[in-house]
Order: sequence, then C-alpha cells, then structure tokens
Amino acid sequence: MKGAVKLIMKYCMMYLSCLFPRSRKIYIFGAWLGEQYADNPKYLFLEAQKDPEIRPVWITKSRTVCHKVRALGYEAYEFDSLRGIWMQLRAKYVVMCNGISDVNHGFMGRAVFLNLWHGVPLKKVGYDDYKVKNWDSRGQKIRRAIQQIPLGKEYVVATSDAYSKIYESAFRRPESHIITLGQPRNDAFYDVEGMFPMEHKLKKAAKGKKIILYTPTHRKEGEIPFPLMEQFDFEKLNQWCEENETVFVIKRHFYHQKETVDVSKYSNITDITGKSMDIQELLMDTDILVTDYSSTYIDYLLLDRPIVFYNFDYQDYLNTDREMYYDYEEVTPGYKAENFDQLMEEFERLIQGEDYFKEERERVCNFFYCKEGQGPIGKKLLEIIKRLN
Repeated sequence: MKGAVKLIMKYCMMYLSCLFPRSRKIYIFGAWLGEQYADNPKYLFLEAQKDPEIRPVWITKSRTVCHKVRALGYEAYEFDSLRGIWMQLRAKYVVMCNGISDVNHGFMGRAVFLNLWHGVPLKKVGYDDYKVKNWDSRGQKIRRAIQQIPLGKEYVVATSDAYSKIYESAFRRPESHIITLGQPRNDAFYDVEGMFPMEHKLKKAAKGKKIILYTPTHRKEGEIPFPLMEQFDFEKLNQWCEENETVFVIKRHFYHQKETVDVSKYSNITDITGKSMDIQELLMDTDILVTDYSSTYIDYLLLDRPIVFYNFDYQDYLNTDREMYYDYEEVTPGYKAENFDQLMEEFERLIQGEDYFKEERERVCNFFYCKEGQGPIGKKLLEIIKRLN
C-alpha cells in the first residue's frame, strides 16, 4: 500500500513539474543511476563548460560525487536537495547514459532528454531485451502511457546508421528522435587541446610494464557473482606476467563492484573493480584488452590495439542471459579463447608481436562508427541539442 502511494505521488509530481517554465540555458547531467561522475554525460558536461550559452549542472544521488564535482570547480547538487530540485524543475535539457533514473525524473516533466547510453551494445538492450522483463505486459504498457506526456521528449544518440535502426526498437523512439553521431566519452582519445586532463594512474603504477586490462560484462544484471576465480589460474598468470614484464588489471562491471576477490598475494595482478577510475583513461593506458561481450572493446577499436575475447560461457550466456544483435564471430575482431589455456597461448603470441587482426579491427570499427564518430563530437552534439524542442 505504501509503495502504491509513493508511486502515485511520483506521477503527480511529474505532471505538476510540466507547469514550470524551463530555461534553455540550464542543462542537467547525470550518470549511472545518479551514483557516478562518469561516462558519456561526464565528457559532454566538460565540453559544455566552454559554451557561454550553457549552464551545465551535475545532479547526483551521492554526496561523495557531489563534493568531487564541486572540487573540480563545477556546479553540482544532490538530487533531493532544495537547490538540486529547483535546477531540475527549471532545466530544459537532461543528459543521461543509463536512463531517466540517472536524475530525479519526478521533477523533469516536459524537459528534453538526451540518452547517450553507455556504450555501443553488442548484447540486446532496452525494450529489445525480453529476458529482463516482459515489456509488453499490461502493467508496462500502462506505465509507458502515463509517462509519455511528462517524459516522452527523449532523443537517443547512435554511432552509426546500423545502430540508428536498432535504437528505434531498443528505446522505442521514432526515427526523428535518433541522432547519428558518436560517443562524447571517446573525445578523450582525440584531446589535442588538453580539455580532459588525465592522471594516467595505471600507466604510472605499471612503471614501464605492459598492461593487459580485463573488462568482462556483468552476468544477469549482477544478480549472480562473476566467476572470476573459477576461470583463472592466477598462479600461472602471475608467473607469466613476471616473466614478460606485464601487469594484469581486472575491472569487472559496475554491478559486480561489491564482490570481493583477493588477489593481493600476486605481484603482477590487481583488481580495481571497486575503485573510481575513468574507463577511457584505463583504455588509453592499456596495451592489450581482454573482454567477452562488453562494449568496452568497441571503444577500444578506435585506438587500434589488440583485443582478446575470453568467451568461456558463450552458449550459456546466449541461452540464459542476453541475446546479441549481430553474429558474435562477425563483429569481434580478435582471438576467441574458450578456456584459460587458450587465453595464455594468445597472450604469448601477442607479446611476441603477432597481431593478425588489424584489418578486421578496421572493418568492424567502420561498421560500429560513422565517419564523424571516429573523431571528437562533443561540440557538434551540443549544437544539435540547442535545436531540440
């Protein structure tokens, strides 16, 4: 009963917030359910700092994140603070990467939402992913109908023509609400003006050693533990890393950040899952990327460096977790290791300089990204947003 009352109150607030006059100068930014200062919104937020026509405001559900953004010299508020609520009631534009819960959407009636998403998805997302829930149930249809008036002005940014079509279905947006351009977070790869200062903590800590970064995606939205210990012989891996002047860095998905794995006894292996480190900076410091079905490899394609796919649970993943938009073999330009021994064999080849997938990486990169998306796009995107109503 209490939950139903809260839901009714939230929807009433959504509709009431439609009455507030919205300023085209105020842009609200939020990311990862309001818990992080990260991803595509972060980079567009930084780009917006240079535009005198825009007042960029970061909204978060974390006091720590709020203080962090303020310490950098930018405007930030907690989502339920009086000032935060006022800014959300007044903002014309909302930039997000996970969904409307990146901000307090109860105060955003009739604002224009720009969904940058959090990567180019290989696995099915949004309304295309029926393994998460039945999106066409009666309850879901009623919910969408209620939200359409206050929250229906949503645009989505895709990276290529192929993904523009996918996003029409995944986010149930008309073609006119899909913007084909690129990902603002990848502007960091082309930062000739020093707009996005990087500390490069990983590279400094490695002290000249090669870096292998492991970025597996989540399993069942983080509802089951990631099988890290079962899929690695860390003794053997550490010995190989010592012999080859290499460090192995583990960065599991955000959904698995509370799972503790102790690798402290290994000199050349570290787990940074629980640490707040920018993934674009990590990718820039990485010599070899290891992943499975995560979109991190699609960002990494823009750097044109070796990728290894450790797909130890491929069939089970397809059957019980997520379906994919494309044939896995066609869009993953790198060696597929189905077990730990195969993974180590590929590491040995790569450390010897045997990179057989360079042409394949270029082909797949051109598929995932339009020409404009293979360069900085933040400034262009801000100009597009200004014209949205």
